[in-house]
Amino acid sequence: MLHIVGECEKRIFGLRPAERLQRQLKGRDDVDIVAHASAALDDAALNWLIENRGTTIGSATGLPLAVSVEPGRLLDASALDGKIVAPTGEQFIRKLRRRVEVSAHSVVDEPVLAVEKRLFGNVYKGVTDVVTKYAWPWPAFHVTRAVSRLGITPNMVTSVGLVMVFVAAWFFYKGDLAAGLAAAWIMTFLDTVDGKLARVTVTSSPFGNFLDHGTDIIHPPVWWYCLAHGLAVIDPGGAGSIWPAFWVILGCYVVGRIVEIAFHRVFGFNQFIWKRFDSQFRLIVSRRNIILLIMTIGLIVGATTEAFLACAGWSIISTIIQVVRISQAFVSRPIVSWLY
Repeated sequence: MLHIVGECEKRIFGLRPAERLQRQLKGRDDVDIVAHASAALDDAALNWLIENRGTTIGSATGLPLAVSVEPGRLLDASALDGKIVAPTGEQFIRKLRRRVEVSAHSVVDEPVLAVEKRLFGNVYKGVTDVVTKYAWPWPAFHVTRAVSRLGITPNMVTSVGLVMVFVAAWFFYKGDLAAGLAAAWIMTFLDTVDGKLARVTVTSSPFGNFLDHGTDIIHPPVWWYCLAHGLAVIDPGGAGSIWPAFWVILGCYVVGRIVEIAFHRVFGFNQFIWKRFDSQFRLIVSRRNIILLIMTIGLIVGATTEAFLACAGWSIISTIIQVVRISQAFVSRPIVSWLY
């Protein structure tokens, strides 16, 4: 049960704070919560609230925001009159592969933009590739903010991204690498936006998760095949090295995925959050965005065939490192993540 105190018509990512909190609590029947209508809590703050029942969570200025109580207890505004604590500390969020600071805000106490930035930052993956980590956050925040206000859903964004998968593949296949890379980068950007949109609006769904992750797994091999074909079209003399490079990239992609899945099943967490080295290696491991980055540089300098061969070489090195790391993990058992 959620009991809202007061009124607040301001919206964060297109939702009133009370609506967002209601979505966050869906399926939780083990707790009752009294919350101010302006309270904006991230998942870490909500977990803190449930773990510290009877203690009122407050904003940075001391405004009482929410308190959790045992199920069935009579709820009213007086429940917020107890001890007020501004939560501190961090929680590890497995899906995000990172630790996040507990974040609780009031949209009448702070500018909506500042609250949205903090909530968005707390749903961004911590261990990912260099493009997603450093290039996409600023534009992704503003696009996520805009589409949430337009009522555009994460699945709509994913669907547009899926269209761009085929657009990029078609241009790659024809040998129009500039257009193909442009479409591919749009797709990868939308792949960042859809997940963040789902988290900040609390609209994640099994179907959306299947559509997003299914697309992520399947489309890279399709792109690399079409890219190899297009390169062979525009550089027939290089076909003798382009197609072997494609098979190397494809084989390393499959082996890398198998290693990552095996690591997770055996040790219970993602391979790239074992040691700090693994998290840093994830920035540049041979995956979709890194291959696109290498190919973009190759296009700019006029050495696309050479760039594709470089992708194959880096794929081999990346896969060897992954295999070595899982072998070391088996020898070092039991192991824990450095982020826990």
